[in-house]
Amino acid sequence: MKIFILGSGVMGSGIGQVFAMAGHEVTLYDVREDALKKGMESIGWSLGKLASKGVNPDEVMKRISTTTNLQEAKGSSTIIEAVYEDLKVKGDALRAVSALEKDAVIGSNTSSLPITELSRYVVIPERFLGTHFFNPPVLMKLVEVIKGDLTSEETFNHTVSLMNSLGKYPLPVRKDVFGFVVNRILFRLFTSACSLLERYSPQEVDYVAMRELGMPMGLFMLLDYTGLDVNYYITKEAERRGFPFRCSVLEAMVKAGKLGRKSNLGFYDWSKGRPEITANAGPDPRELLRDALAEVKWLEDNGVASRDEIETGVKLGLGIREGLVYLGRKFNIEV
Repeated sequence: MKIFILGSGVMGSGIGQVFAMAGHEVTLYDVREDALKKGMESIGWSLGKLASKGVNPDEVMKRISTTTNLQEAKGSSTIIEAVYEDLKVKGDALRAVSALEKDAVIGSNTSSLPITELSRYVVIPERFLGTHFFNPPVLMKLVEVIKGDLTSEETFNHTVSLMNSLGKYPLPVRKDVFGFVVNRILFRLFTSACSLLERYSPQEVDYVAMRELGMPMGLFMLLDYTGLDVNYYITKEAERRGFPFRCSVLEAMVKAGKLGRKSNLGFYDWSKGRPEITANAGPDPRELLRDALAEVKWLEDNGVASRDEIETGVKLGLGIREGLVYLGRKFNIEV
């Protein structure tokens, strides 16, 4: 199968590597040669790390070619768009590539932009959907497959099967809702965490998130890690879309230049690497869980995904090993 990856950044190169490791012929596209070179170097480094696990780096690299010529998208059976997370940038890229190969299934690796809105840029929107790989794509098993309002059932079912053939867990998102499934639940956890700041420190909240919820990284640590500016932008978009993701302290922190890990200062000091959680107590874990569990119920009741699918997605995407529904039962919260 011929796969065309639009964009050779961290996500694009990683997604290309995933397809090549599964035996597909991959063409990695970017507008700049230096970006392609960097993408291929990243793939080579990653494959070198996987060699001890039985991966043959040379064989995989032979399946990947690079190009700055968009015309080479012709003849591709699957095109994955992985350019900058901006509606216009993605829209322009999708308009151009969809005009070249009308028979391809086209997936957008977006984490937040509405699939139905993006589909307006595509020549045949029935063959377009969301394919949200989690970062890093090579290591993370979860891929959300999102059905837009115009996506055909054939395209949706085909893509779920394709992702499964890559060794991924394709979480079927049957309705195009803000945040899809896993991030939607994460935003609820963030909102609950932020609401506790009047009574608890970030360290105390994160202590409970890690110890009681089993998260690999605390919620405020994760906000820092992904960027407070990025998350502030998402809260604005959530407000526009009518979704309750709020964290009132973010605006002041961003204006003060506290962006998290990228600026070495956010809720934590990152100047010496990943911070340590020094607290030994915190809020009742039910205060973090209730809204997230309400979201699980909403997603299930509205036909977005089943409870079991959501639970698997949360385990794989957020690293909550026991799952949210299990934790709800453990802490006597009705779901």
